[in-house]
Amino acid sequence: MTGMPNPSPSPFPPALREQAQTWLLCLQSGRATEADAEAFRRWRAADPQHARAFAQARQLWQALGPALTSAPAAAAPAPLATPPPARRGATTARPRARVDLRRRAFLGGAVAAAAVGWVGLRSPLGLWPEWQALAADYHTATGERRQLQIQGVAVEMAARTALRLPADGSAGIELREGEAQFDLAAGGAPGFAIHAAGAVVTAGDPARVNVRCIDGDTRVTCLAGQVQVRRGDRTVRLQPGIQARLDADRITSVAPVAAERVDAWRQGWLVFDDQPLGEVVDEINRYRTGRIVITGQALAQRRVQARIPITRIDSFVELVRDAYGARVVSMPGGVVLLG
Repeated sequence: MTGMPNPSPSPFPPALREQAQTWLLCLQSGRATEADAEAFRRWRAADPQHARAFAQARQLWQALGPALTSAPAAAAPAPLATPPPARRGATTARPRARVDLRRRAFLGGAVAAAAVGWVGLRSPLGLWPEWQALAADYHTATGERRQLQIQGVAVEMAARTALRLPADGSAGIELREGEAQFDLAAGGAPGFAIHAAGAVVTAGDPARVNVRCIDGDTRVTCLAGQVQVRRGDRTVRLQPGIQARLDADRITSVAPVAAERVDAWRQGWLVFDDQPLGEVVDEINRYRTGRIVITGQALAQRRVQARIPITRIDSFVELVRDAYGARVVSMPGGVVLLG
């Protein structure tokens, strides 16, 4: 079938495959609860094989998506079975999942599992938690900010951010998605490394660094001290007010930035300086319950100069209406259409 990866035999027993697929259906159903998320984290942490089986299920889900969307509706499969007991004492809590029957059909095992890999799955309109958050050791929800200490480093997390501890137990943290600021006090965290999108960020102490990784756009900004960014065979050293930007496979630029704008979210503001409205809306959606959707491409390209208080995030909708004459349609669930 065109567009699908070559199948390869699954290295996992059928019972484990079914558990992983059942959890995937639950987390993508739109009805996963905090209890479901906590039970999933326990199941995943119980055995490294669980994480790998789940990754394989996600790859298969992604591969089947286009084919199932275009194919005739399949006959309803048998009801989803409760997963058999997991190995090594893992939880067997049954996730409550109800999704499109054509995607549920992949539980039957008629299609061989695809090669293991992490594939980003996003919820429609971003209205339920992403996999990165559910799989993280630390995460924040839409509009939430959080302060914590990790291995002696003061960390402040912006909204919709997911952090994960290194699997090998080494000092440091992985930023899987979102934005966070790290304050390394003198002598407080020897060897602490920040991993983001294939790059490794280290800092001489004391130092303060802001790391942002959203939709493939990774930015590392030195706010105090000195910061080193290594990606592949290239290493750059950043002074305060200097930012490195990275894409999927390289460091693309190193340039000065307005540090106060990078740091604004910590002070309770979102600051936009001549940015397209589409980009601004993406950032606003990280801090606002529901979703703002731009329905016209011309409006999405309008340039924005604004300073929005996070505590009054909905004032942004009024600003767009008044400044650009945009038509505003409010819908249930906090969804707002701008056109």
